[in-house]
Amino acid sequence: MNDKMLLNLALLGFVLLLAGIAFIEPGKEDAKVIHLSEVETEGATQVELQNKEKLLFEKRGGRWWLTAPFAAPANDVRVHQLLEIPRAESEVQYPLKKEELAKYELDKPKAILTIGAVKLLFGGSDPLDMRRYVQAGDTLHLVNDDFFHHLIAASTDFVDKKLLPDDDAPNEILLPGLKATLGADGAWMIEPPSDAAAGMADLLSAWRGARAIEVKRTEQPAQGDIVRIGFPNGKPAVEFVIAQREPDLLLTRNDWGLQYLLAADSAKQLLTLQKPQPAAAADPAGTTEEEDESGEHEFDEDLEAPLEEEDDEAPLKEPSK
Repeated sequence: MNDKMLLNLALLGFVLLLAGIAFIEPGKEDAKVIHLSEVETEGATQVELQNKEKLLFEKRGGRWWLTAPFAAPANDVRVHQLLEIPRAESEVQYPLKKEELAKYELDKPKAILTIGAVKLLFGGSDPLDMRRYVQAGDTLHLVNDDFFHHLIAASTDFVDKKLLPDDDAPNEILLPGLKATLGADGAWMIEPPSDAAAGMADLLSAWRGARAIEVKRTEQPAQGDIVRIGFPNGKPAVEFVIAQREPDLLLTRNDWGLQYLLAADSAKQLLTLQKPQPAAAADPAGTTEEEDESGEHEFDEDLEAPLEEEDDEAPLKEPSK
C-alpha cells in the first residue's frame, strides 16, 4: 500500500470522526418541551370552566356530568378535550407582571380553566402569528390557538346528545297510541295488538341510537304528547314531551329543562311502529320474473334448442381482422 493510499485512508477516517462528533454533540441535551402545566390532569374528577357562563363538571360512576349551570350528562369526549389543554406545548414563556395583564387581555380573561391545582387564564392573541396568551401562575405562555373554541363553548355544547343512556336496554316504550312491554319470555307485548309487531327491533334500535342535532335550554315546561321509555332493575324511566313534529322533531325533557332537536325523518323512526321491509328476492339465474299461470318461466323458443357440443380437439381459430 503506497503512501498516497495511506493518506487518503487517514483523511477519510478523520472526516468520519468529525461527522460522528457533530452527530453526537457530547454535552448537548435535547430541547425540553414545556407545557402549560406539568401536573397530570387525566385522573381529575372535577373541572371548572369560566367563560360567559360558569360550567362545573363532575365525574360520577366512570362518566362525566355537567352540574352547573344545570344538571345533565356531559359529552365525555368534550370534557376530555378540556383535560388535555394543560398539556398543550408552550412555545414561549415570559415572567408576567401585574401591570402587564391588560396588555395581554388577562385582566379580563376570555376563559379560565381550573382542574384541581391547575388554573389557566386565557387572554388575547399575538397579532403577528395569532398565538394565544395564557397565564399560569406568574408566567406568560404563548401557545398555538387550536383549542380555544372548546373554552368559549356554551354549556349546552357540552351536553351528551344521546337521548337514552347506554347502560340498560329499554323494557317499555310508550308512544302516542302505542304501548310496548318486554315480557319475561323476551317477547314484546303490543297494545293495541299490531300486525307490525315484527318492527319492534327497528324501533328499539332507533331509540338506542338516537342522537340530537342540537341541544337547547328551555325555561318553560313543554306541553304535548308524552313519550316514556322504561328500564329494568328499578332504573328511572326517561320521559319526553313531543314539542314539535315538523319540519324537525323536537323532544323536551322537562325534568332537565332541555330540548333535543332531531332530523325530520327521526319522527317516523322513533314515534311509529313500522313493518320491516321485505328483502328483495335474489335471482341467481339472472332470468326474467315473468311466469305463466302454471308457475313456469316463459322462454323464447330459440333458447329452448339444445346447444351444439363443441369439439374439444378442434383447432382454435384466430379472430377475423
